[in-house]
Amino acid sequence: MEAHLAKRDFLHADAGEADREPVQDTYRGPRHDGEYKRLRAQHDMIKNVMNGKLVLAPVDLSKPDLAVLDSATADGYWLQDLATITEPTATLVGADIAPQHFLRQSELSANIALITHNIFDPWPMQYHNKFDLVHQRFVLPVCSEEKSVDVIQKLFACVKPGGWIMLHDADFNTIEEGPSHGAMERLRDVLRRSWNMIGFTLSPGPKIFNWFKELDIEDVHEEILHIRVGAAATNRTQGEAAIVVLLAALEGIQMNMGSMPGYFFPEAEFSRLKQDLEDELESVGNSYYTHVVWGRKSASLDF
Repeated sequence: MEAHLAKRDFLHADAGEADREPVQDTYRGPRHDGEYKRLRAQHDMIKNVMNGKLVLAPVDLSKPDLAVLDSATADGYWLQDLATITEPTATLVGADIAPQHFLRQSELSANIALITHNIFDPWPMQYHNKFDLVHQRFVLPVCSEEKSVDVIQKLFACVKPGGWIMLHDADFNTIEEGPSHGAMERLRDVLRRSWNMIGFTLSPGPKIFNWFKELDIEDVHEEILHIRVGAAATNRTQGEAAIVVLLAALEGIQMNMGSMPGYFFPEAEFSRLKQDLEDELESVGNSYYTHVVWGRKSASLDF
């Protein structure tokens, strides 16, 4: 036990060292409280679709010396949920470039440390080969394909030999189309064009598997989740939660880009699209897919 506590304290202490230099917030999406409420709703929705699971990689979450890194942790909500199913002696580290939105330490389990870090920067050397699980979810849309591979490679450096990396991202190109899905098609087109304007990509999910292979990550597996929205969902609560997530995504685009000079989508059109989208999803519904991909670092590597 003493050896494990020393390891945990070491990681927490190093988090402070890593946090001394200011980190530039390069995220160009929304940074308001509503966005973080959306992220929590999205977390609960995805957990439901994953049958209550947070981790699909075969990681022993009961290990007393478990070490987990959650990249782009937002406010730390995913880690706090993970803390309820892992041992109190586990080391849980979350990193994000907007520490002003972190949950207060009093709201977090004692074994959670939140640090400031930009996904495009190298991770502190003391984090290399330290974690049984490195996790990141719904982040790669902010990257080009080349940047995505670089981000994954940097993350993979933090996985200990024999440990796992698990990434989760969406494929919004897979929405249902046709005459009864006009508002959803408009949402997709607004998101795609808006994100392209700021260098984002709409659907990195289907590419993660091959990116893992390119980086020689072992034992790569993929599970594709079907997100049913509104009337298309068999579970009403699940369907309503998915509507909330999509409406909040539209609101985020409006708040961040709607008033930009020369922006292609008139400000007045947002309210109309929001109402049309809500009505359509409640009456007809829609769906899209997300991709969960996990892989292992060879246990035989010599560091």
